[in-house]
Amino acid sequence: VIILLTTNADAFLPTILSRCVVLNLKVVSDDKIKKYLMEHCKVPDYQADVCVAFAQGNVGKAMALASSDDFQELKAAAVQLLKRIHEIELYEFKEAIKQIKEINDYLDIMMIWFRDILLYKATTDVNGLIFKDEVYDIKKQASKSSYSGIEAILEALEKAKVRLTANVNFDLVMELLLLTIKEN
Repeated sequence: VIILLTTNADAFLPTILSRCVVLNLKVVSDDKIKKYLMEHCKVPDYQADVCVAFAQGNVGKAMALASSDDFQELKAAAVQLLKRIHEIELYEFKEAIKQIKEINDYLDIMMIWFRDILLYKATTDVNGLIFKDEVYDIKKQASKSSYSGIEAILEALEKAKVRLTANVNFDLVMELLLLTIKEN
């Protein structure tokens, strides 16, 4: 028995698809996961928001993140870096990133941070933010950034993930990422 997980079953060859049993699974809504984490796992709402954003509809993953000290430390480290991102030097950025075991999670946290900046800039509403507890710094960065600049940063984060997966030199990828963030 082989289990294949995909969001695009049409990408498989017809001979493979003819031998498959397709099970369509739906993700659980973010509201339901947040409510579950707050009621059953006694997680504060601001922490539940971050876990829900990362879980992407997977209750088990949300529960694991909510109870993971490593994830909370990773988030705290990323937020501290993001608050000072425009003042730090390249070597500081690379050294901070090198300490991270799960670089993709770190980059995802950065993406959520800049998504919050974009959302606040567009709506000036703090209710939709994932990092509600960091609203002061999000407001400050939103006032300094343009829409196209934030979009460029989000694209650079996606490119960094792709490049790291393709085994491009880590230092070079991080340097390009930081330069893009500082420019925008």
